[in-house]
Amino acid sequence: MTCGVLKMHKLDRYKKTLIVHQNILLPHHQTQRHKLKMPSLTTPESPFTPKVQAKLLASREKASRDFRSDVVTVPVEEMMTSILDASVNDDIYDPEGDPSVKALEARLVELTGMEAALWAVSGTQGNQICLRTHLTQPPHSVLLDHRAHVHCWESGALPVISQASVSTVHAENGVHLTLEDVKKNIIADGNIHFPPTRVVSLENTLSGTILPLADAQAISNYVRSFPVPEGQKPIATHLDGARVFDGVIGEGVDLKAYAACFDSISICLAKGIGAPMGSVILGKKPFIERAKWFRKMLGGGTRQPGMMAAAALSALEYSIPRFPSVHAMTKDASARLEAVGYKFTLPVQTNMILLDLEAAEIPPAAFVEYCAKEGVSVFPMARLVFHHQTSEVAVDKLVTALTRLMGDKRNGVTLNDGEAHGGYS
Repeated sequence: MTCGVLKMHKLDRYKKTLIVHQNILLPHHQTQRHKLKMPSLTTPESPFTPKVQAKLLASREKASRDFRSDVVTVPVEEMMTSILDASVNDDIYDPEGDPSVKALEARLVELTGMEAALWAVSGTQGNQICLRTHLTQPPHSVLLDHRAHVHCWESGALPVISQASVSTVHAENGVHLTLEDVKKNIIADGNIHFPPTRVVSLENTLSGTILPLADAQAISNYVRSFPVPEGQKPIATHLDGARVFDGVIGEGVDLKAYAACFDSISICLAKGIGAPMGSVILGKKPFIERAKWFRKMLGGGTRQPGMMAAAALSALEYSIPRFPSVHAMTKDASARLEAVGYKFTLPVQTNMILLDLEAAEIPPAAFVEYCAKEGVSVFPMARLVFHHQTSEVAVDKLVTALTRLMGDKRNGVTLNDGEAHGGYS
């Protein structure tokens, strides 16, 4: 079937509506698939000057054709307006804190069902604060997927900040950890050669794949009942939930039920949610009170974070209802690419496509080069990330570039096999 025919049938292929629990901000009328349109910045009542409007529109156009990550999104007018309306208290010196920050924290407590929340500057900081708060002193280790962001992409922070070893696990199913993976790799107290497991850290989504609720529940129940020495805290469960909204919306499960599996969660606000910056960590009240010490220690005691918190709260309301459309767009693009011969290293479940360039014998440098000729930005590791500002025009250009690349490969055209740099998870 040709790409053109596939494109004609894309609405039929994904017409089934995904109805998600109302706690995830998806009113029924917004769950129908719709085209992702760039909102106008030129309304008569806009508080922004023409110069600012032009700058935002240019940034948004650039983001619309950037497939490197979902962190490339830029604020929409609602977010910018919320910044102008935000409180500007000092979140450390002012005893009552900052109202905009407190409103964001309260909203995420409401959505997740966790007891308390704390603003953090970044996803890395949020994860590392959580892990450090759970851990006391060595010997201790953290069990995690070998691809986990907290292990691979946070500058080696875990052993430096928490003095913790890691037990890296390769999922037997090749996609996500299961209870059997955890059982085989958890380290009990007693053998002085091995640091006992004190935290099991999971991630949803990981490279766009979902850690299903049933698996999270099974792992949580096992870990929380795992025997520890008298006087020792139970083994903790942490979720790197940088893209947890993608995960629960993609699976169609209740966010509160998912959050209940974990003692702490870090939710990044600057990825698919689309805020300019920041994360929020969640846990029980004593955990969050202790976490404040480590946030301050790691440079997270900010002066007027209300502006960024207000933008993040606006982003929650604006972006999350658009996630089903983003997922549908991603799956449609993957079907079009599969039709011209591409294979994937992982199943396409949410907003990411991981192309198997090695199987196609396509050099990463050629992949970047062909995409650049069509005006789309990609990393050489061939991970394509879609977001609420990805345009259908850009998707068409991406598919055009990769179709041409596959055709040239098959026709024996010499491809650029030089060095290619860049990549992030």
